[in-house]
Amino acid sequence: MEEFIVIGGGPVGLLAALLLAKERLAKVTVYERADSIVDNIYESYPIGLNRRASKAMDRVNPAIFQTIKAGCMVVDGWKIFGGSRQVADLRSGKVLLEEALTSYADTGNGDRGSVTVVWRHSLQGVEHSNGNITRLVFAVSGATKNDPSQEVVVETNGRRIIAADGVWSRMRQCLLTLPPPLPSKGEVMAVPLKETVTHWGVKFRLLFSKPGASASGLDPAYHYIMGGLYTSIVQGDVWVIAISIRPNAEEAAILESSEATEENKAFLREYVRTQAPLAYPFLNEEDLTAYFGRRAYRGAIIKVNRLNHGESVVLLGDAAHSAIPPTGEGFNSGAEDCEVLLNTLSEVGLEGRPFAEYNKNRLPDVHALGTLAVYLNYSSFLAPAPEKAARLAASIFTTVLKNCGVYKAIYSDYTFGTLSDPPLPYRTIVSRWKWQEWTLLPLTRLIFWPIVTIYIILTLPFWGIKWLTKNIHGGRGRRGPGTALKGEPSSPVASKSKCA
Repeated sequence: MEEFIVIGGGPVGLLAALLLAKERLAKVTVYERADSIVDNIYESYPIGLNRRASKAMDRVNPAIFQTIKAGCMVVDGWKIFGGSRQVADLRSGKVLLEEALTSYADTGNGDRGSVTVVWRHSLQGVEHSNGNITRLVFAVSGATKNDPSQEVVVETNGRRIIAADGVWSRMRQCLLTLPPPLPSKGEVMAVPLKETVTHWGVKFRLLFSKPGASASGLDPAYHYIMGGLYTSIVQGDVWVIAISIRPNAEEAAILESSEATEENKAFLREYVRTQAPLAYPFLNEEDLTAYFGRRAYRGAIIKVNRLNHGESVVLLGDAAHSAIPPTGEGFNSGAEDCEVLLNTLSEVGLEGRPFAEYNKNRLPDVHALGTLAVYLNYSSFLAPAPEKAARLAASIFTTVLKNCGVYKAIYSDYTFGTLSDPPLPYRTIVSRWKWQEWTLLPLTRLIFWPIVTIYIILTLPFWGIKWLTKNIHGGRGRRGPGTALKGEPSSPVASKSKCA
């Protein structure tokens, strides 16, 4: 019987384990640092599942995706607003919401008889022989917060390892310190693993409504993008507003604060009313208070030069290629990873170096997705105003040209739109997107850089007077620093004693 170890019991790790158990009849042990699957809607966030995700889940059990579909909202599309005016209406193909991407693990219980999930195991380091992983070192937390953690060493005994432990992957950090495994006879020595980490230019924090909330201007069948706030139904009749927080923005200190003071709640209420007026009516005092008790989260775009460590370890999902929410491909790309890996195992078997073959097949696609993610991260959150305007104009012109029949389809059609089934490889989609948008970019830069630059110069005196007024006379705009965020993720460093 084939045996595997999966690091990370999130959606991608569990999906990989379920597929291995069903299609390979493998014995799979999943190590997860949490103590259980979290099933709390207020610790969740809205995501879209497209055909990439549904194909992989159907291979485990078609009932899984149907269960999610029955309990979640089928989305018709997105309505994008500039101020109070709708500027775009993007139609969707098959997009589904799912509150935490973990419920399907329970739905698939009948097919995971050879999957064992070991809870409260947090990977700390690895031990190796000639680059091949021989031992995994875990910190095992106690049953209660007061119980001390213990170190546990797990022998791999030749079992292959699938690392799906997220954007801040401890396994990836360990592999960065290891030499490549020694090659087999006739093979070339692999290059050392390298990573590129591009931090998001934004943090996200969620503002939930109570069940039964409604606003007359919002249609539950749509997602809304208003003033940088993403508004949607997350489950049933509970709405969520994903508030994007730029670290250097004037309002960041309040939006990141953990203090639900009357002043902070009043600011948040007015901020939502100004940025997302259609969503404002469904919020109440309790919703605003709860917001300041939730953590903000920030991720990074991850790019690695290879997805495998010999035939010992393969990286999947965010551990290999974390993107950014505007791509819409976070879990979808991870689910497709699982499907590509299973296809590779079926084609070459364990004796045919499947991890190396997977790397060869999958790396061009995840690198293409990473190229798009870096572009969107800069365009949306980091670019200076003239460049941001030029890139936005290029995107709008691309849509206009499609509507005029010049382009047959654009990026959104291939990912969540009417052409998303069957899904095309990311390298194909991104290549077409680059040709379309980057062809227009020189023209929009020529137009918008002078216009926006002149506007900024002309309005500088006004903004200077406004800043002086607020800082000299005080008032609502001046805020003290926000408190430190609870649970802010940081990039873990592998134990040198174990990873050296």
